[in-house]
Amino acid sequence: MTAMTRRWFLTVTGAAVSAGATSACGPTPTRGGGAQPHASSPPEPVAFLRTSWSTDPFALGSYSYLAPSPLGVSVREKLAAPVGRLHFAGEATSGEAPATQTGALLSGRRAAAEIIKAARPGEHVTVVGSGFSGLGCARDLTDAGLRVTVLEGRDRIGGRTWTEHLDGIPAEMGASWIHGHKGNPMTKLLRETGGLSYPFDYDNAVGQDKKALAELETYLAKAEGVEDPDTTPFSALLPRKMSPALRYAVSSVLVQEYGAEPEQLAVSAEEEGTGGRGGDLLLPDGYDSLLAHVRGGIPVRTGAIVTRIARSPGGVTLTLTGGETLRADRCVVTVPIGVLKARKIAFQPELPAQKREAIDALGSGLLDKLWLQFPSVFWDKDADLIEWFDPDDPGRWSLWVNGHRAFGKPILLGFNAGRPAHDHARLTDRQVVESAMDALRRMHA
Repeated sequence: MTAMTRRWFLTVTGAAVSAGATSACGPTPTRGGGAQPHASSPPEPVAFLRTSWSTDPFALGSYSYLAPSPLGVSVREKLAAPVGRLHFAGEATSGEAPATQTGALLSGRRAAAEIIKAARPGEHVTVVGSGFSGLGCARDLTDAGLRVTVLEGRDRIGGRTWTEHLDGIPAEMGASWIHGHKGNPMTKLLRETGGLSYPFDYDNAVGQDKKALAELETYLAKAEGVEDPDTTPFSALLPRKMSPALRYAVSSVLVQEYGAEPEQLAVSAEEEGTGGRGGDLLLPDGYDSLLAHVRGGIPVRTGAIVTRIARSPGGVTLTLTGGETLRADRCVVTVPIGVLKARKIAFQPELPAQKREAIDALGSGLLDKLWLQFPSVFWDKDADLIEWFDPDDPGRWSLWVNGHRAFGKPILLGFNAGRPAHDHARLTDRQVVESAMDALRRMHA
């Protein structure tokens, strides 16, 4: 078991929100507000972007995680299995690279291969969702000569791939990294687009409590001896009462990576792959350029919210908000696991019990971002990663990416995951920014 891997999907977003609101449909860089800092404090941000994936009705979470369940790692295979002419894709269905855009892309290609093998020439396939999974599937189907319609409920394409810009740099509201760039199909796309990459060095960090991280390693080492890692949560390896430092380490290693608390996460989650080997890459030209390359000229109908999918031996009928119906020979569903768990789409007839069990068994994790633009750099310019723990609330604003090193701009990217992310989702923009600034002031006091 490798306890210290960094497999962050950071796809993570729900809606970024404008100042004073709790949710909205798109990000709006907003002039910083809040209390004025003391003379010795960090300056106020001049702009920010925030995500809130748990409140986004098209996501209801950031990405999937493996919860304790008798289904174990086979849960993803069961979720991926087609039901007649109804097919399933998305990162949650990927056994190779779940919770990553690589897994999303591979799952879409897998679903397309299933259909190409079974379909008659000229069949019409409707794909629900326009992220890497949906567009990767649509690309392969189109290239195979099938007729394809892509439906997207949002007013933009990309799903949990969502690139905005802040101070001239790509502010990834969703996926940020290519995880394991060697042998990764995302790296191949990057080469095809001629895009730049920034090798991210997780070891180039400041603020780490190495003693706490070493202590956590001793507990996680017990995973090797767990009899049933599928049904055992990580919390079973940890002491009931943890010091603030140990709770920070748990947040840094487990919660920030999977978007779930240790009692929610199966020990076998660590066995799942990332899609490649080697280090992780940031994309200075933006993830959206890779998505556009996959899409090509494939049309996408946005604002098309699917509420019901009825299947029959001869095809499928989709019902949209407002009552419009669309007919197709086959359908591929690529919506996030949070949407499936919330039963936002009604299936007729009801999905088989095994499929429903798989949906219920997987978890929907949460990792939210806050991009902060400052007038100047006041932090360590040379570190890739900045860590910190609040002794009163370990895990809150515990990880930050140094945008100055990665992009050459006075920008910080902060994260909350698991419980702190859910807590912050209920706050206004002003409260979230002030919470982050409180942490930064204490870090640099």
